[in-house]
Amino acid sequence: MTVNVQVPHGMAWCTGGKRVVRAEGTTVGELWADLTSAYPELMWRLSTEDGKPSRWIRIALDGQKVPQDNATQEPLDGVTIVAITVMEAAPAAAPMGSRNPF
Repeated sequence: MTVNVQVPHGMAWCTGGKRVVRAEGTTVGELWADLTSAYPELMWRLSTEDGKPSRWIRIALDGQKVPQDNATQEPLDGVTIVAITVMEAAPAAAPMGSRNPF
């Protein structure tokens, strides 16, 4: 299924200036993998080394927060928009010109 994904604030430069992108998946995990393929510059900032959402990331499905512990297993049935938020003190929120966040 295709859903709209809200790109975290200040990271639209990683998606060609798009604040909302479209991605495919039946679960958050599949969606995350599709986003990784389409937007690697964005997703390396939001993911752990094994490709899962970082502990600094919060995900909401149609405005409902997803529990952090099983985020990738959440189904996307009937979901129209997935919002990805970076917590304020997260390394991903560091200056965008460098792969080294500090």
